[in-house]
Amino acid sequence: MTATYDSLAAHYDAVAGDGAAEAAFVHDLIRQRRLAEPRRGPAATLLDVACGTGAIAGALARPDQGGYRVSGLDISAGMLAVARAKLPAGTPLYQADMTSFSLDARFDAVVCAYQGINHLLSFPAWESFFRCVYEHLNAGGVFVFDIATVGHLARMAGLEKIVQQFGDNYLLIRVHTVDGAVFQWRIEVYELQPDGRYRLLTEVVEMTSFPVGRVREALRRWFTGIEITADDGGSAHPDAEDRIWLTCIKSPDRPS
Repeated sequence: MTATYDSLAAHYDAVAGDGAAEAAFVHDLIRQRRLAEPRRGPAATLLDVACGTGAIAGALARPDQGGYRVSGLDISAGMLAVARAKLPAGTPLYQADMTSFSLDARFDAVVCAYQGINHLLSFPAWESFFRCVYEHLNAGGVFVFDIATVGHLARMAGLEKIVQQFGDNYLLIRVHTVDGAVFQWRIEVYELQPDGRYRLLTEVVEMTSFPVGRVREALRRWFTGIEITADDGGSAHPDAEDRIWLTCIKSPDRPS
């Protein structure tokens, strides 16, 4: 099951940030790939999958970040409610599962950031997501997504806990795994109340990852020009990175 984050939607942006830096990175990846295909022109329409509160989509809609005509898709009603209040009026928002969505729209770019794909716990689910993306891209469309690597998830499970203060509230994260494959994240927010007491909000989500070579091989069924980039924009060494970005182009030939 895909994580919903409904109970934490009101605090998500305070913890994750406004998304501007992430959006600038995504825009640069898309721009570079479209420049390599000048006959296509700049990407104009964009779908943000697992869009959450709309931080990435909102930034990408700004003229200085590409000025895309954005749409968002997420399984969480709570997250979409926050996004709806934040994004430009009329922005299409879809509540759907990222492994099985079917929209009456096609896009020049599809993005999935903040390790949204890692919430899919089986490799067939990853492949279903790739197929959905393929089916919703225009010819020459760009697909950009990031992955929390296997090594990163293992390192997170090796930490006792993560504590972060935001405003007058506190975030506590503990990561646990039984089998070394699925990692359970227990996320607790201690929310300050008017009477000075704290209210506990809890969300438990599960994440997994797969070897990058396997992911790249699966992508080749639907996409070409697969490139892997580190968080700093340089060449990635997947086994050593905490997070990597994959960028690819919709294959001109529909897979069988």
